[in-house]
Amino acid sequence: MNAPAWRIWLITALMCGWGILGIRFVQKGDPVLALMCLALLIANGVTLWRLTRQGK
Repeated sequence: MNAPAWRIWLITALMCGWGILGIRFVQKGDPVLALMCLALLIANGVTLWRLTRQGK
């Protein structure tokens, strides 16, 4: 692991939060905010992948 453990947990918690908010916005019928949450979820997923990839 290339990053401190607290940063991995922070990014993971943010991904969970964006996923929950995205589901709520889909249920309420607000596609713009749901897409924004999806974009932030993907961005945090890429960040998490970069922090945890091996061989760097």
